[in-house]
Amino acid sequence: MSEYSDDECARIRNQKMGFVFQSFNLLPRDTVEENVARPLLYAKVNRRERNTIVGHALESVGMSHRIYHRPFELSGGEKQRVAIARAIVNNPRVIFADEPTGNLDSQSGANVMDVFQALHTEGRTIILISHDREISKHAPRLLSIRDGLLVSDERGNAASVQ
Repeated sequence: MSEYSDDECARIRNQKMGFVFQSFNLLPRDTVEENVARPLLYAKVNRRERNTIVGHALESVGMSHRIYHRPFELSGGEKQRVAIARAIVNNPRVIFADEPTGNLDSQSGANVMDVFQALHTEGRTIILISHDREISKHAPRLLSIRDGLLVSDERGNAASVQ
């Protein structure tokens, strides 16, 4: 990536990668719909197509019923599912998720992991960072890093993941 210009790196990030953050990073004044649509605005997708894509993304995470709500009206788990919808709206091949369950209760965390499981089943690559060993049970491959060094590489932790 160091050989690419800043614009080329931005294009690759916008077209091929999705990002989910622990702190949601939703714009507080925007509705759920507007938050999810933001990457499509940057990609200059027309309004009709944008609305269709956003609707599908929200449906896939079970949040279409909250489309006109603002972030302050949502629970932590709902905010995270909206953040996931925003991450997948541009149909990325790879999704990076940094502690996506860190701020959630156990049930909301399980719901978020179900969404990631479904995305993985669709063929997307999920790179998820977590300090929660319970989360690792969902992973077909687990890389452990300590002090910036790879200390283990385990495969097949989750029998249900294919």
